[in-house]
Amino acid sequence: MTRSDVNPTKLSFDEVAIADFGPFQIAVLTTTHTVHRPLLSVPIPVTERVYQTRGYLIRDRQIIASLSGLEIGAIGSEHPLFKPIQRLAPAVALAFEARSTRPWPRQVVSQSVLTCQLPESHRPYRAVFRQVQPRFVRIYPFAGLAALTEQVKALQTEETLFVAQNQERLRQIPFYRATFGL
Repeated sequence: MTRSDVNPTKLSFDEVAIADFGPFQIAVLTTTHTVHRPLLSVPIPVTERVYQTRGYLIRDRQIIASLSGLEIGAIGSEHPLFKPIQRLAPAVALAFEARSTRPWPRQVVSQSVLTCQLPESHRPYRAVFRQVQPRFVRIYPFAGLAALTEQVKALQTEETLFVAQNQERLRQIPFYRATFGL
């Protein structure tokens, strides 16, 4: 979980968040739940999104690795002035590890901080990702692993349309200008 105050056994993950990094995508199960936060000593219900810490790394619409240890939000000081964003969203830094049965494609290696091979392991190819930022994110109803590649295809189509329809506005934002080459 990305929230320490949530009991994962009591949640039903019914959606999948898919984040595009360009050369690859990740998919993690997600759901929302309600917590009560005090506001002027009155508990107010607030809906929060929760993500599993495990998921999948996808390339060319194929699952190529399992993902674990997902952390959302910038890795920063121990006492930051503002709480880091805890939502899977464009330009929000992520950290995770991935394991694969196949060697890593060059495009995946270029975004990792460390890759290694542990020959005795079931999934011998390992990669560590820190401070990687997705360029586009969507949430879909989770329809099982078989439907995941079609959902990635839908994400890529939505991304292309989004960039085409919003090119002028996106050109004004440095992150999008650099990410999409606008």
